Amino acid sequence: MVLTICLFWPGVLLADQIYVADVQDITLRSGPSMDNKPILMIKSGLKVDKIKEEGEWAYVRTDTGKEGWVLKRFLSTDTPLKVQFDQYKTQNAEMLEKAGQIQGIISKYEDQIKDLQKNLTSEQTDNTKLKKDYDTLSQANANVTELAKKHQELRANFDSLKQDADRFKRENETLRDLSDVKWFLSGAGVFFGGWVLGYMLGRSSRKKTNRMYL
Repeated sequence: MVLTICLFWPGVLLADQIYVADVQDITLRSGPSMDNKPILMIKSGLKVDKIKEEGEWAYVRTDTGKEGWVLKRFLSTDTPLKVQFDQYKTQNAEMLEKAGQIQGIISKYEDQIKDLQKNLTSEQTDNTKLKKDYDTLSQANANVTELAKKHQELRANFDSLKQDADRFKRENETLRDLSDVKWFLSGAGVFFGGWVLGYMLGRSSRKKTNRMYL
């Protein structure tokens, strides 16, 4: 089978891929001379398989499977400018597409960055508010501590004053008791002194009466 293919398709295994040079069109002919019938026109930049050569002619096969003879001077192993341009154009389109995709990704990340910045600003605002609330609570706690300290001081002063008041009350009651005793003793002394004076006066009077009778 391999031998049959080689016989009916000469040069299949030995074909070299070359390009049609930078010209408008070239003619694919049925034989290696200008007198042979044209088969079709091949455009510049088309890739063909060169199967064999004969003089200034080359037997080629197109990408559609058509075979025939073309002048070798219209063939080139170098990539034609048109092909290069088409390749660059395709690559440029691919790069533009990738650039668009990258731009989309960048825009997405920019939106995410904006959201993160917005969240960061909100967090900073909340943090500032929390710090302010903390400072307020700390001040309030300091005030409560100061008030508790003052309350303890006032309580201690109150207890001290209460003790002094109780002491003054006891001393006042003691003085009042002493005053009552003093007045009692003074009254008793007056009474006793009057009684003694009356007794002495009575006794003196009786002595005088007895003398009169003598």
